Amino acid sequence: MRRRTGSAPLVRALLLTLAGLLSASVSAHAQGRTHALILVGLGGSAEYRDAFHAEASQIYGALIERHGLDPADVVYMGERVEVDPEMIRARSTRANVLQHFGELARTASPMDRLFVVMIGHGTANGGTVQFNLPGPDLTPEDVLEGLAAFPTQTLALVATGSASGGFIAPLAGPNRILVAATRTERQLNATEFGQFFAEAMTGEGSDMDRDDRVSVLEAFLYTRREVERLYADENELLTETAVLEDNGDGEASHDAGLAGPDGPLAATFYFGGVSGTAGQVPDDPALAALYEERAEIQGRIDELRVLRDGMEEEAYLDALEPLLVELALKNREIRALEGGDV
Repeated sequence: MRRRTGSAPLVRALLLTLAGLLSASVSAHAQGRTHALILVGLGGSAEYRDAFHAEASQIYGALIERHGLDPADVVYMGERVEVDPEMIRARSTRANVLQHFGELARTASPMDRLFVVMIGHGTANGGTVQFNLPGPDLTPEDVLEGLAAFPTQTLALVATGSASGGFIAPLAGPNRILVAATRTERQLNATEFGQFFAEAMTGEGSDMDRDDRVSVLEAFLYTRREVERLYADENELLTETAVLEDNGDGEASHDAGLAGPDGPLAATFYFGGVSGTAGQVPDDPALAALYEERAEIQGRIDELRVLRDGMEEEAYLDALEPLLVELALKNREIRALEGGDV
């Protein structure tokens, strides 16, 4: 259901924006464990095979090295395992994908999260969209089958290829964040989305609130901007329209953002655990104390967010406002002591 925003006073709208920007500091343990699947489909040519592997490798490295995921929780399935057998765990067949979902369902906890990124070509035959894999292609129905065993876990699925918009409506539902390089399955040209999404995963330029973490919304906004910039710089007609859907109604938005209707859930899904300096205890005792105080504030915001669905919007915002102000001031103290801009 779409949240009411139009009748709220301006200060309330700004508060919701601030909530999304600052909630990137939510402690990793409160979000559960993140399980990532990087799925690379058929390249069709050496050029695309190399490009897809480069994007997947960048995402794989970012998830582990920057975002702190356990390598055991990052699975890369590719067209050809022999390209990098140390990184690519299995061939990207439909059977292997469904088997992986089944194995994961037996070990995943209720608060765990799934991040799936599909890199490759898509097609649409007779109105049915397919993600091209070695052997039988993957359809939205296949993905639904694989996700049936995850009733409580939040899913973020990013489809970077052509026709990917056709996966949005069939997969939409509660606790699902869906990102596609194209608005519909009718946009069939090769896309540029994947290369910029891989860039976004590194946090260089996509970490808009400079908290050393990247949310799905931040990655989407960065990628959308860079794709449109590329087409404009090359004076070409935009043939891919990136979209995001996260409120469960199946209607994706190109202009997703913190004000909704699509974007607020994506703003709370961060890749992996705490990353970079945010995941380390500083040697400076004064800075370590500030980190501990910030974690305590984040814990109180976490507790409030759990109660949100049972609260009136105004009551929730009344309780959230002082916590966000407190967190903003604490972040300012930390940046000042670290020598950054205030």
